[in-house]
Amino acid sequence: MGEGKKLKDIVIPLNDYPHMPYWATLEEAVVLLNFTYDTGHNTLLVFDESYRLLGMLNQRKILTGIQPRFAKSSPGRITIEWEELIASSIPQQLKKPIKDFMSPINTIVDVEDHILKVAHLMLNKSGINLLPVKESEKVIGVVRMHDVFHEITGFILKAKK
Repeated sequence: MGEGKKLKDIVIPLNDYPHMPYWATLEEAVVLLNFTYDTGHNTLLVFDESYRLLGMLNQRKILTGIQPRFAKSSPGRITIEWEELIASSIPQQLKKPIKDFMSPINTIVDVEDHILKVAHLMLNKSGINLLPVKESEKVIGVVRMHDVFHEITGFILKAKK
């Protein structure tokens, strides 16, 4: 990418990204993502006891976990009201561990990978907007589609001048 930034320049370190152990509850995940709302982060990283990355939990999975009918009904057939939502099975769902709702990690990129390779991976895997980044077999952070897009398009616009 010529003089463009390298992947390691746009990695968001783990300490700056929301993450939880797999035994945390769905309610704890909701609280954390609401707390980090202003950062634009919409996914939690899920780790085991040894701090190995197990999966990710995004807003879509959380809403489906809270109320499975959201994902199974067509929009015109949802008749649920706020009061019914609270009175339904939500209290029990919120007590379940996040491991029951997370998506497994299928792709991890290396900190030395080229940004264009990362873009290719994100574009060719359905719905991938966030990828874990490793260095020496240890996950050190994540890279978001938002940042990859910004780097690629910024380079293109700069090159056009």
